[in-house]
Amino acid sequence: MERKKKAAKKRPKKKTTKKAAKIVKDAPTENYFILANGQPIKNVKELADVLEHLADDVFRHHVTDDKNDFANWVEHIFEDIDLAKEIAGTKDKHHTRIVLYKHIVRKLK
Repeated sequence: MERKKKAAKKRPKKKTTKKAAKIVKDAPTENYFILANGQPIKNVKELADVLEHLADDVFRHHVTDDKNDFANWVEHIFEDIDLAKEIAGTKDKHHTRIVLYKHIVRKLK
């Protein structure tokens, strides 16, 4: 007696919006953000992850009262003006990380 094989259930694929794809997608190699310590950053999530252990002097090299290199990178490479504006308003690593992670979560919903 032959048993009928049950059809394998397929998991529905998660739909990724274009905006969400930009957030998790790596920048082209020539547009990686290179930190003052030489470490390359490929995407927005990686930036958020790196900020947790980034030395204060390296952060201060990129974020001052007059400039925010991270905001500029996000705006020009990922073309995410909203996130760039949010990051531009941050002046410390912790706050920047929170802004980045919240933005990523919003985009992935």
